Amino acid sequence: MKAMETEGGAVENWREARRSRILAAAVELFASRGFVQVQMDDVARLAGMGKPTLYRYFPSKAELFLAAFDSLLDGLDTKLQDISTAPLPPRQQIAEMVHALVMGLADQIATLRYLEGESPALAGRWRLAYRRRRETILSHLRKVVEAGIAASDFEEVDLEVVPALIMGMVRGGLVGSTASALRTAAAAQELVLGGLLKRPQ
Repeated sequence: MKAMETEGGAVENWREARRSRILAAAVELFASRGFVQVQMDDVARLAGMGKPTLYRYFPSKAELFLAAFDSLLDGLDTKLQDISTAPLPPRQQIAEMVHALVMGLADQIATLRYLEGESPALAGRWRLAYRRRRETILSHLRKVVEAGIAASDFEEVDLEVVPALIMGMVRGGLVGSTASALRTAAAAQELVLGGLLKRPQ
């Protein structure tokens, strides 16, 4: 019985590893080419498997895209968690978080703009996935802002409103601008730090 359980676990691990390979390939391709330019053949090729195998895991490009977005949000969550626990001053932590948010979401927001016109249902599912993860992202931002206030590095600000404003600014900046992600990140960092840093009395 024990051997069967071990064998079952090995099969599950092998399946999970294959799924992770597919998602890693999809994240890379969707980020570099956008939704329209990526074909399932491209993902299968990059993942090193046949297209029929790919379809056993993801029945359509839309499902793969949403799973890749969820995987990207997992990575972004981990990155923000790492920044929030790093031994850095709060001002550096918040600057790095803003940069991570802009760079992580830039390609996704560009794809969302396309989907809103061509596939509103898929755009709606993207927004739902984003909303499900929003509170976790806000909690990372809130933690660093709170630490900055406690260290007298930041002004006293509303801990419910300010993290949401930071998220809204990042998303709004990416939707409403044609500037590069790096320029957007730099401008967002400047605005956030300008508003948070404590002014001399």
